[in-house]
Amino acid sequence: MGRQDEYDDERMVVVERDGKNGLGMLLLGLAVGAAAALLMAPASGEETRERLRGEADRARRKVKDVANAFGDQMTEKVGRTRSRFDAQVDRARNAVGSRVDAVGEALDAGRGAADDTREDLERAVADAKRAYADSRRAYREARFARSRRATEHDDVALDSSAGMEHDKADGTATEG
Repeated sequence: MGRQDEYDDERMVVVERDGKNGLGMLLLGLAVGAAAALLMAPASGEETRERLRGEADRARRKVKDVANAFGDQMTEKVGRTRSRFDAQVDRARNAVGSRVDAVGEALDAGRGAADDTREDLERAVADAKRAYADSRRAYREARFARSRRATEHDDVALDSSAGMEHDKADGTATEG
Protein backbone atom coordinates (compact mmCIF):
# COMPACT_ATOMS: atom_id res chain seq x y z
CA MET A 1 0.00 0.00 0.00
CA GLY A 2 1.24 3.43 -0.91
CA ARG A 3 1.29 6.35 1.40
CA GLN A 4 -1.82 7.82 -0.10
CA ASP A 5 -3.75 4.60 0.46
CA GLU A 6 -2.97 4.70 4.16
CA TYR A 7 -4.74 8.02 4.57
CA ASP A 8 -7.76 7.33 2.38
CA ASP A 9 -9.70 5.61 5.14
CA GLU A 10 -8.96 8.20 7.81
CA ARG A 11 -11.40 10.95 8.46
CA MET A 12 -10.16 14.45 8.31
CA VAL A 13 -11.53 17.43 10.23
CA VAL A 14 -10.89 20.88 8.81
CA VAL A 15 -11.29 23.85 11.12
CA GLU A 16 -11.52 27.23 9.48
CA ARG A 17 -11.10 30.39 11.45
CA ASP A 18 -12.55 33.64 10.31
CA GLY A 19 -12.07 35.45 13.59
CA LYS A 20 -15.76 36.30 13.96
CA ASN A 21 -17.17 32.97 15.20
CA GLY A 22 -14.31 32.01 17.50
CA LEU A 23 -16.37 32.06 20.70
CA GLY A 24 -19.36 30.35 19.12
CA MET A 25 -17.15 27.63 17.69
CA LEU A 26 -15.47 27.19 21.08
CA LEU A 27 -18.84 26.71 22.74
CA LEU A 28 -19.92 24.28 20.05
CA GLY A 29 -16.69 22.35 20.50
CA LEU A 30 -17.20 22.24 24.27
CA ALA A 31 -20.74 20.97 23.83
CA VAL A 32 -19.69 18.31 21.31
CA GLY A 33 -16.76 17.28 23.53
CA ALA A 34 -18.97 17.06 26.62
CA ALA A 35 -21.55 15.00 24.73
CA ALA A 36 -18.84 12.69 23.42
CA ALA A 37 -17.37 12.30 26.91
CA LEU A 38 -20.75 11.42 28.32
CA LEU A 39 -21.43 8.91 25.59
CA MET A 40 -18.05 7.24 26.05
CA ALA A 41 -18.24 7.11 29.86
CA PRO A 42 -19.34 3.84 31.38
CA ALA A 43 -22.76 4.63 32.73
CA SER A 44 -26.29 3.34 32.36
CA GLY A 45 -28.56 4.69 29.65
CA GLU A 46 -30.70 6.59 32.14
CA GLU A 47 -27.65 8.22 33.75
CA THR A 48 -26.23 9.07 30.35
CA ARG A 49 -29.48 10.65 29.21
CA GLU A 50 -29.69 12.62 32.46
CA ARG A 51 -26.13 13.82 32.02
CA LEU A 52 -26.85 14.77 28.40
CA ARG A 53 -29.91 16.76 29.49
CA GLY A 54 -27.84 18.48 32.17
CA GLU A 55 -25.04 19.26 29.75
CA ALA A 56 -27.54 20.45 27.15
CA ASP A 57 -29.16 22.72 29.74
CA ARG A 58 -25.76 24.01 30.84
CA ALA A 59 -24.74 24.60 27.20
CA ARG A 60 -28.08 26.33 26.52
CA ARG A 61 -27.56 28.63 29.53
CA LYS A 62 -24.00 29.30 28.45
CA VAL A 63 -25.11 30.11 24.89
CA LYS A 64 -27.88 32.31 26.28
CA ASP A 65 -25.39 34.12 28.55
CA VAL A 66 -22.97 34.58 25.66
CA ALA A 67 -25.78 35.77 23.40
CA ASN A 68 -26.97 38.22 26.05
CA ALA A 69 -23.44 39.49 26.60
CA PHE A 70 -22.96 39.81 22.85
CA GLY A 71 -26.32 41.61 22.57
CA ASP A 72 -25.32 43.98 25.36
CA GLN A 73 -21.98 44.65 23.70
CA MET A 74 -23.67 45.29 20.37
CA THR A 75 -26.27 47.56 22.00
CA GLU A 76 -23.47 49.49 23.67
CA LYS A 77 -21.50 49.73 20.42
CA VAL A 78 -24.58 50.83 18.50
CA GLY A 79 -25.28 53.44 21.19
CA ARG A 80 -21.72 54.78 21.03
CA THR A 81 -21.81 54.78 17.23
CA ARG A 82 -25.16 56.56 17.25
CA SER A 83 -23.81 59.14 19.73
CA ARG A 84 -20.74 59.77 17.57
CA PHE A 85 -22.92 59.98 14.47
CA ASP A 86 -25.32 62.42 16.16
CA ALA A 87 -22.36 64.51 17.35
CA GLN A 88 -20.95 64.62 13.82
CA VAL A 89 -24.35 65.53 12.39
CA ASP A 90 -24.67 68.31 14.98
CA ARG A 91 -21.20 69.61 14.11
CA ALA A 92 -22.06 69.49 10.41
CA ARG A 93 -25.35 71.30 11.05
CA ASN A 94 -23.58 73.95 13.09
CA ALA A 95 -20.93 74.39 10.40
CA VAL A 96 -23.56 74.65 7.68
CA GLY A 97 -25.61 77.01 9.84
CA SER A 98 -22.65 79.29 10.46
CA ARG A 99 -21.80 79.28 6.77
CA VAL A 100 -25.42 80.07 5.89
CA ASP A 101 -25.32 82.92 8.42
CA ALA A 102 -22.05 84.18 6.94
CA VAL A 103 -23.48 84.03 3.42
CA GLY A 104 -26.61 85.85 4.63
CA GLU A 105 -24.49 88.55 6.24
CA ALA A 106 -22.41 88.85 3.08
CA LEU A 107 -25.57 89.16 0.98
CA ASP A 108 -26.92 91.84 3.30
CA ALA A 109 -23.62 93.72 3.14
CA GLY A 110 -23.62 93.38 -0.66
CA ARG A 111 -27.17 94.66 -0.88
CA GLY A 112 -26.29 97.60 1.38
CA ALA A 113 -23.24 98.41 -0.73
CA ALA A 114 -25.30 98.12 -3.91
CA ASP A 115 -27.94 100.47 -2.47
CA ASP A 116 -25.26 102.97 -1.44
CA THR A 117 -23.62 102.75 -4.86
CA ARG A 118 -26.98 103.18 -6.61
CA GLU A 119 -27.69 106.30 -4.52
CA ASP A 120 -24.21 107.67 -5.31
CA LEU A 121 -24.74 107.00 -9.01
CA GLU A 122 -28.17 108.63 -8.96
CA ARG A 123 -26.65 111.72 -7.27
CA ALA A 124 -23.79 111.78 -9.79
CA VAL A 125 -26.24 111.50 -12.72
CA ALA A 126 -28.42 114.28 -11.24
CA ASP A 127 -25.31 116.46 -10.73
CA ALA A 128 -24.17 115.74 -14.31
CA LYS A 129 -27.62 116.65 -15.64
CA ARG A 130 -27.61 119.88 -13.64
CA ALA A 131 -24.10 120.73 -14.81
CA TYR A 132 -25.11 119.99 -18.41
CA ALA A 133 -28.24 122.16 -18.11
CA ASP A 134 -26.16 124.95 -16.50
CA SER A 135 -23.55 124.78 -19.25
CA ARG A 136 -26.25 124.84 -21.94
CA ARG A 137 -27.84 127.86 -20.25
CA ALA A 138 -24.43 129.57 -19.94
CA TYR A 139 -23.69 128.77 -23.59
CA ARG A 140 -27.00 130.25 -24.71
CA GLU A 141 -26.48 133.33 -22.56
CA ALA A 142 -22.95 133.79 -23.91
CA ARG A 143 -24.19 133.34 -27.45
CA PHE A 144 -26.99 135.81 -26.85
CA ALA A 145 -24.53 138.27 -25.30
CA ARG A 146 -22.16 137.96 -28.31
CA SER A 147 -25.01 138.33 -30.66
CA ARG A 148 -26.15 141.41 -28.80
CA ARG A 149 -22.68 142.91 -28.77
CA ALA A 150 -22.34 142.21 -32.44
CA THR A 151 -25.65 143.91 -33.08
CA GLU A 152 -24.67 146.88 -30.94
CA HIS A 153 -21.32 147.04 -32.69
CA ASP A 154 -23.06 147.00 -36.04
CA ASP A 155 -25.39 149.78 -34.90
CA VAL A 156 -22.44 151.89 -33.74
CA ALA A 157 -20.65 151.15 -36.94
CA LEU A 158 -23.66 152.25 -38.95
CA ASP A 159 -23.95 155.42 -36.94
CA SER A 160 -20.30 156.29 -37.39
CA SER A 161 -20.22 155.23 -41.01
CA ALA A 162 -22.68 157.90 -41.88
CA GLY A 163 -19.95 160.42 -41.32
CA MET A 164 -17.05 158.23 -42.48
CA GLU A 165 -16.12 156.48 -45.62
CA HIS A 166 -14.24 153.27 -45.63
CA ASP A 167 -11.25 152.96 -47.80
CA LYS A 168 -11.68 149.60 -49.29
CA ALA A 169 -8.11 149.31 -50.40
CA ASP A 170 -6.45 149.51 -47.04
CA GLY A 171 -9.47 149.15 -44.73
CA THR A 172 -9.06 152.54 -43.10
CA ALA A 173 -11.86 154.99 -42.54
CA THR A 174 -11.64 158.60 -43.71
CA GLU A 175 -14.05 161.41 -43.10
CA GLY A 176 -15.74 162.36 -46.14
